[in-house]
Amino acid sequence: MPLAKSMEVSEYVKLLSKKMDDKSLTIGVVGLGYVGLPTALAFHKSSFNVWGIDKSEDVINSLKNNKSHLFEGDNILIPNDSRWNITTSYENSIPNCDVVLICVPTPVDRNHMPDISMIRQSFKSISNTIINSQRITIILESTVQPGMTNLCLNEIISKKPALSNMINIAYCPERVSPGEINHGVSQVARVIGSNDLILTNLLAKLYKNITSGEIMAVSSIEVAEASKLVENTQRDIDIAFVNELSILMPKIGIDVEEVLSAADTKWNFHRHTPGIGVGGHCIPIDPHYYIQMAIKNNVISSLSPAARKLNSSMPNYVAGEIMDFCGPVSSKILVLGYSYKPNIGDSRETPIKYLIEILINGGHDVVLWDPLVKKEEIPKNFNVLESPYEVNDLDCVVLATAHDQILGINWESIKKNMHNPKIYDGRRCLDISTMVESGWSMRAIGLPLK
Repeated sequence: MPLAKSMEVSEYVKLLSKKMDDKSLTIGVVGLGYVGLPTALAFHKSSFNVWGIDKSEDVINSLKNNKSHLFEGDNILIPNDSRWNITTSYENSIPNCDVVLICVPTPVDRNHMPDISMIRQSFKSISNTIINSQRITIILESTVQPGMTNLCLNEIISKKPALSNMINIAYCPERVSPGEINHGVSQVARVIGSNDLILTNLLAKLYKNITSGEIMAVSSIEVAEASKLVENTQRDIDIAFVNELSILMPKIGIDVEEVLSAADTKWNFHRHTPGIGVGGHCIPIDPHYYIQMAIKNNVISSLSPAARKLNSSMPNYVAGEIMDFCGPVSSKILVLGYSYKPNIGDSRETPIKYLIEILINGGHDVVLWDPLVKKEEIPKNFNVLESPYEVNDLDCVVLATAHDQILGINWESIKKNMHNPKIYDGRRCLDISTMVESGWSMRAIGLPLK
């Protein structure tokens, strides 16, 4: 697609470059969640003007009160100056913007089919509020299949041909890992592609303002889109292999963790740790985009569907181990942790939800404690505790998420509330010898029965 038809590419890029250099560039960020908010804050920190747009009044009101709506991000400093503007209104924001980043979710439906309705709506809302003389570059950061960014723009242009002179597009996949200090917006490497190499190089320069990581300019939007699917699909496959090992190794009397540690002494081994399953908005979701892309192009994908099936089955496998550990009678089980990874309150696609449902359906009384997840994000039928020490007559404890607060629990106090102290380590983060010596009966994922 031609870039800015009414203006030479060099002129358009020169104008954007000048605004970047003198920090008069205004950046809009659509979607102020785990990716969008840190990205908006990073551009503001780099002295750019920022407009944050989110459809949630609660999110906007929280930010206007200088508070982050992200539970583990309460210590984030929310700006309060003329360069920081947040709103639910596209009409009030988009006419002020030179570049707009779209950071909205791209889930799958019940049949695991890609759902890009929020991206389409974002493109539509942006295009409906561009003013007549405006030139704007839209950068999509959400996961899509190759070709989808251009398709979304073409859908807009087909209805409003004049916008072909006004909108330029690019793709830069987000790579933020919530809760990981060294993998935030300011550290991760980025990939950027557009429909014109000159613009791509300029946008690479723009992202260099917010990250110390490498910026790789690629030849097309489609290459950038595909890179996002490939990196997350590969990770899903890698995790599936160690989860499979955690099932196999104990059957021959071997501890999977010892095997993995031994294998990790080789320079090119990529170590993962088995667990109850995978969560978050990327690893459980993006492979389905890849799988559907393969189907549409008549390619038989063997690895990714098998990996998805195995990782999705882990809550059921672990629940079976826990119920076997507890015995045939109904047990009272304390589950520690609900979020999908340590030290964040993010419960998106958490495998712990399915683990608890299976235990409840198996006739067990389950109580849950997670110090970071907001209660309203947990199913209403789950029995949520304010403290792990407030429940008595326990039969088993399940360590499901390795928050620092959970690892720092007073295990002796918990033990006093139990009939026969049993603990199942679903994350392999406890010292087995120490726990056994202190009186616990213990099982763990990937650990053979003694």
